[in-house]
Amino acid sequence: MKHKIYNIRGTKYAKLGQLDTAISCYEKALSIKPDYAEAHYNLGFSHHRLGQLDAAVRSYKKVVAIKPDYAKAHNNKILSVIYFFTSGQIPDAIDTLEALIKDNPNDALLFNMIGGCYASLGQLDMAVKNYEQALAIKPDYSVPQHMFNALTGNTSTEPPNEYVKNLFDDYAERFDDSLIKQLGYKLPFLMKELILKLDPTRKTFGRVIDLGCGTGLTGKELRDIADNLTGIDISSNMVAKTRELDVYDHLIVGDIVDVLSSSKEKYDLFIALDLFIYIGELTKIFKTVRQCCNKNALFIFSIETQEEGGYSLLRSARYAHSDDYILKTAFDAFKVIDTQEVNLRKEREGWIDGKIFILQAS
Repeated sequence: MKHKIYNIRGTKYAKLGQLDTAISCYEKALSIKPDYAEAHYNLGFSHHRLGQLDAAVRSYKKVVAIKPDYAKAHNNKILSVIYFFTSGQIPDAIDTLEALIKDNPNDALLFNMIGGCYASLGQLDMAVKNYEQALAIKPDYSVPQHMFNALTGNTSTEPPNEYVKNLFDDYAERFDDSLIKQLGYKLPFLMKELILKLDPTRKTFGRVIDLGCGTGLTGKELRDIADNLTGIDISSNMVAKTRELDVYDHLIVGDIVDVLSSSKEKYDLFIALDLFIYIGELTKIFKTVRQCCNKNALFIFSIETQEEGGYSLLRSARYAHSDDYILKTAFDAFKVIDTQEVNLRKEREGWIDGKIFILQAS
């Protein structure tokens, strides 16, 4: 019952306008009962009132994931929008958002959400128009800024952390089924085959780290060749799903560069599958990985490829890199051991072209 007491206390503070204190109470309630839908809603609503829109969306999405019926019946129609969107009922989501926008024309969150709906339908002009409106209301709103950049050909060095957190916190529950069953994702299996071919006499690596571990698909393949296995991911929901597998010795929620920069650990094998499609400029992460390498450590990663030099932010909001860019970035710190062209995943009627690189610390 203590979780309910904290939730009631938070609501009292919220009515007094003391939203920071209310948020603290709701967070205490959720630390006791993580699946407490009402507290997630109250937390999201408080963040929304404070203009902390990315945090608000994450909380609202948790309400829908935990208790869809509660979300559908709630007076706050943003929950209905999220329910419609996540269940593929995009026109219903748009209809609801249009009605909300009429009553709340200065709410940047609503314009960002309807922009996402139009983008998912391929109506890119409407998506851009609504992202622009969200930014006109809230110029520092990083998520619509990233999507606006992607849809208008403006390549940034990296997406905002909030965009990646929101994307994968929302994706966590259906991540494995979507990747493997629908998109034909096989990178973890291909990666392991390549590792075993490198040196057939080598059975294990001492310390292995999975960068952007997601829900642990790669970790399951690494477990029997790793004496000690660490996973890092920026999404707390992804890491929560990964803990259920019990295949990692250590799991860390956080930004990869920040975590490695402050770490004193050294590793023998670094894996980064489907990570660099969410990072443009790779110099910083290459440098940070190199600082954490044991002698002759291997660094294995995948990229989405492009022919022209450098890297680009695509309309998919993912990044593609050229071979030339990778080789120049790796030149001072690593030597190339092997590469292999791969199909990353299905998209509409075709495959996304990619490549796996195997580098060794030099």
